[in-house]
Amino acid sequence: MKKTSSVVAAFLFASTAMVTAGGIDRSGQSVDIIFEDGSYAEISFGFVNPNISGEGPLGNATGDIAPAYTLFSGGYKTDFSDSFSAAVIFDQPFGANVEYPVGSIHGTTFADLASNAVTLMVSYDISDRFTVYGGAVMQQLSADAYVFAASTYTVQASAATGYGYVAGAAFQIPDIALRVALTYHSEITTNHDTVEDFGGSNIYSVTEVTTPQSINLEFQTGINPKTLIFGSARWVNWSAFELAPANYPAPLGPLVSYDNDTITYSLGVGRKLSDSLSAAITIGYEASLGGDATVLAPTDGYLSLGGGLTYTVGNAKITAGAKYLWLGDASAPAVGLFTDNTALAFGVSVSLAM
Repeated sequence: MKKTSSVVAAFLFASTAMVTAGGIDRSGQSVDIIFEDGSYAEISFGFVNPNISGEGPLGNATGDIAPAYTLFSGGYKTDFSDSFSAAVIFDQPFGANVEYPVGSIHGTTFADLASNAVTLMVSYDISDRFTVYGGAVMQQLSADAYVFAASTYTVQASAATGYGYVAGAAFQIPDIALRVALTYHSEITTNHDTVEDFGGSNIYSVTEVTTPQSINLEFQTGINPKTLIFGSARWVNWSAFELAPANYPAPLGPLVSYDNDTITYSLGVGRKLSDSLSAAITIGYEASLGGDATVLAPTDGYLSLGGGLTYTVGNAKITAGAKYLWLGDASAPAVGLFTDNTALAFGVSVSLAM
């Protein structure tokens, strides 16, 4: 089952631990591990340091509102026959962290949304050119927030688990390391036991959260024995997403919501420098779509530039990379104006072919 390029395989892990994209998208939900040869394992760790600040509705400075965060992902894949393979993938597909400093226009507002997902999937080679794949996804989501408004408001949504699925197909020409893969991720709904405190009274409810469906189009192709071009386009149905506890203060709108879907693009080139060292550069783009910012979602679109190196030792590969992002401006009358913001991401990935 020869599916990956023997030239620049696993040269960059830009699809896992270094993504900052539309909405609260973080991992990009790639399933590339299913295309690896034989038995294969990988782990990735990323560190993202955003720098986001602006002015509140009255012109007051917000200070830096975005704390740094980490990401972790990993997976294992094996072949059961020449045509049939299976994989398990762990990632953290969605997340948000904001923290307005004491004394800013939004007081001591903070929020934390976290997710973990496990995907079990199988693939079947219809021929040496066509592969189909799919599987089940189990996703856990939790959230809590403290919002300084007319009266302080807190909400804590307990962790809840929901289920969805992934399905896709790929066309490949192994001799030139060509692969085009189209992958669909379903929406996943979770129901969270929720405690809200608005004005000193606890209110108990259940908050339904549906993370959006998405489609990934990913490609790679060799252009000579040492060079690979790769890229992706990811559509996410963010316009259908809303995080809205029952008693969140109405003037601020939902805790998190988006007016538009997003399409995130990436393009890169990988080059084999020696038998043990490969390098890659990537660019990424997501258009600013307009619409109002929220207290917890104060950017709109981005442009990014990244690079990485992969060192091969026997059957193991170690990849390290960095990415710089110019984040799009966003504003809303009740929230403020956020401009000229950036983020810096670092990551490392270790893989082993067995």
